[in-house]
Amino acid sequence: MTEPTNRRVLILGEGTVAEELADAYRHLGLEPVLGTLEDAAELRPAAIVTTDASAPVDRLVVAGEESGAVVVPSISACEITTNRETIRTKATEELGLPTLEHEFVRTPAELEAAIERIGYPCVFKPLQSSNGVGQTVIRSTQDLAEAWGAARNADQQDGGVVERYLEADQEITIITARSIDPATGRLATWFCEPIGTRHERGRLVEAWQPAPISEAAMDNARSIAARITGALDCCGAHAIELFVDGEEVYFSQVIPRPSRLGMVKLATQRLDQFALHARASMQLPIDVTLTSPGAALIVPRTGAVPRDALAAALAVEETQVRMIPDATVILSTADTTEEARERAARAAAALG
Repeated sequence: MTEPTNRRVLILGEGTVAEELADAYRHLGLEPVLGTLEDAAELRPAAIVTTDASAPVDRLVVAGEESGAVVVPSISACEITTNRETIRTKATEELGLPTLEHEFVRTPAELEAAIERIGYPCVFKPLQSSNGVGQTVIRSTQDLAEAWGAARNADQQDGGVVERYLEADQEITIITARSIDPATGRLATWFCEPIGTRHERGRLVEAWQPAPISEAAMDNARSIAARITGALDCCGAHAIELFVDGEEVYFSQVIPRPSRLGMVKLATQRLDQFALHARASMQLPIDVTLTSPGAALIVPRTGAVPRDALAAALAVEETQVRMIPDATVILSTADTTEEARERAARAAAALG
């Protein structure tokens, strides 16, 4: 990457991810601006950074060309990860990655027919991922209408993916950082320690790092992460979601930018996911050192947290609490992952 003509970084989006990314770029001496694509022509930034998959790819192309900015993630990565169909096609047909049996459907009739082949129970997901919104476990024909409606409401598209339900040993996420290795001057991929995750109705509610998995499963997970990250061919941080069943590992999806999946890194790593993304997108050196086992709980919140409850939560050893727009994030560290999870649970109970 050549030295930018200015230090501006246009960050598309709002909320926690956008604000944390802005801080990460600011710490590197850059000038982040939270804005929209319409601001690109006037700002002429060094980079345009998307914080979710909502920005239209065709408009990103135009904005990048007219302003001369690097688009992060790259245009090709945005195209591939726009929805589950494009990324699953890339993973299964081109890369041969192991995935759970699945079919894409466009109508309720196709949904019912696909389930006849895949069997109950199964999971129905909207085409576009949005923090797990719209995912439904289908256990009988009585669930079909609700599942279709939930997916339709999530991304306003007809259709989705039907996936075989697996009682996996673990759901894990591996965050990788792809940047220039200063030792070789070439692109390289760094792997963070695996993050264990727990979801409820598709939404992330708990994460812990490192997730305890076997050496064989870890090798398989890193192989999948390396192959999908390499296929996206862009610098930045990527969250690769995987199912672990014994030593077997199945690819689920990849998010080529920071997300709630990596919130636990605010407590566990020398560089959190936002700092990793900023460094990697600027092709700067990477450090994925784990400094402490830790856990995060994401608790929905609709109003203010009483002071006494907050004080009780913060009194738990090695625990911090962060308020984001729609939830409270509890971060705990400890000598072991199990102890960190227990501390986060105690803090959550104190919040009520």
